[in-house]
Amino acid sequence: MRAERMSPLLALGLLVAGLCSSVHCLPENVTPEEPHKGASVDDHSLASSNTDFAFSLYKQLALENPNKNVIFSPLSISIALGFLSLGARGSTLTEILEGLKFNLTETPETEIHQGFQHLLQTLNQPSNQLQLSVGNAMFVQEELKLLDKFIEDAQVLYASGAFSTNFKDPKVAKRLINDYVKNKTQGKIEDLFKDLDPLTKVILVNYIYFKGR
Repeated sequence: MRAERMSPLLALGLLVAGLCSSVHCLPENVTPEEPHKGASVDDHSLASSNTDFAFSLYKQLALENPNKNVIFSPLSISIALGFLSLGARGSTLTEILEGLKFNLTETPETEIHQGFQHLLQTLNQPSNQLQLSVGNAMFVQEELKLLDKFIEDAQVLYASGAFSTNFKDPKVAKRLINDYVKNKTQGKIEDLFKDLDPLTKVILVNYIYFKGR
């Protein structure tokens, strides 16, 4: 496909062809009000914020790794952190979304989530030219109970699942996570984790499967 014919969304989507990232964190069980309405954030605004975030993160990573190649997926990270912010509030929520380069005085939190929802739906649409599947999963220590509303919004807005996991049995937990990622990546990533700490409480993973002509 010639570059001048490539849509902005597809160009943005190709940024996810980097690697699978994992984030270890513990969210609060809070979700925004009325998250299921149509997206209000236009594609250009979302792409602009993600581009600013990508260059900001690249600059930091490049400074920490001088004279080395730096490969990462900015869209994967922003989607994962956007999903994580569903369970945050107060200063934590503000820091996550502002860190993703969103202007919260201009763009309400609910519109940000709706923008990611629209982007994910567009990227994951079937195509004759390529196969692209992007999503997240949260694995939570079984003593910690997530609200049903959080689980629902995670699936609807971010195509993400949240699963009760027994990290006190690291072998079982590792197999659960690795099998999930293996299935979502058509067997391309078999062992995302080699070992797990039995004290782990939450693991957030982002996965990408990309196959194009």
